[in-house]
Amino acid sequence: MTRATPSLHPQMPWLFAFGAVAVGIGVGFLTRGLNPKISAAIYAGIVGLAGFGSMYLTRAKLGTAILAFFVAAAACAGLYYALVSSIMSDATSLVTDAASGGAAHDEGVKVGTTFGRFFGVFAAAIAFLETFVGGVIGAVAGSKFRAQQAAGQPSPLAARAAR
Repeated sequence: MTRATPSLHPQMPWLFAFGAVAVGIGVGFLTRGLNPKISAAIYAGIVGLAGFGSMYLTRAKLGTAILAFFVAAAACAGLYYALVSSIMSDATSLVTDAASGGAAHDEGVKVGTTFGRFFGVFAAAIAFLETFVGGVIGAVAGSKFRAQQAAGQPSPLAARAAR
């Protein structure tokens, strides 16, 4: 059984990429009580499925999907950097003020800014890698699966089911 030609516009991978980031962050918020590894796996699954769909369901070229997930990963990384940097900076400043009775406020702000930047870069790097790698792996898989379907070859899953 062959599948009909993909019908979505070639620019739809952009919607898949940014939609996956938005849905993934929302689901991450909902799963915040779970183990962080589980939340990360759910996010990676969402991004990977979006990558797959961005190629399998559209007429897009693989380069378009890769670029879309690169830009979405950079935007996600920027968001995480800003969030984590702000939270860590404020928390460090608050703890320094509490410990020193407000006498070391200026030093606390400097240290808080440094800590915030450090942990912000760390969180941004993780967010970027997870989003970009998951999206590209999904896109490559979707591209290969679409090519198999276009050539009339049965999918490996369909071949197994027929046995």
